[in-house]
Amino acid sequence: MKYILDSSYFFGDYNLDGEFFTTPEVVGELKDLASKMRYEILAEKGLVVTEPEAEHLFAATNAALKSGDARVLSDTDISVIALGLTLEGTVVTDDFAVQNVCRHLKIPFRSIMQRRAKKRVWKLICSGCGAEIPPGQPDCPVCGSAPIQRGTEKEKRLR
Repeated sequence: MKYILDSSYFFGDYNLDGEFFTTPEVVGELKDLASKMRYEILAEKGLVVTEPEAEHLFAATNAALKSGDARVLSDTDISVIALGLTLEGTVVTDDFAVQNVCRHLKIPFRSIMQRRAKKRVWKLICSGCGAEIPPGQPDCPVCGSAPIQRGTEKEKRLR
């Protein structure tokens, strides 16, 4: 099985059997000695560090915008999701926003320590007038107030 590893995999002591892949952005987030050592051990066992295809970066970014998770996802998170599309593997992450976008894209994922995320579509609602604010808009176009993020769609816990 192909596993695409998010940073959270390197922060704990977890064991999976299979092929391991990650992105250069994830490797760049590994700052402490323990996570760097886990990375080195996996690298010796064949961990592949690679970039996702550009079309999959675009698809992951679009899915994050549609789900409303783009506000909280980093470039590293998007790269992990996109690599999941590129390699058709299972994304290993505890990040609920990454899991949610994977769910929207039908990418298999596995959590490590946390419970699995529920599928949600996030909308921005104006804190002043209650108008729906388009993604990427910093303030309400109607009254100028700050947005509040609200989940609008829930599904059963992912299995």
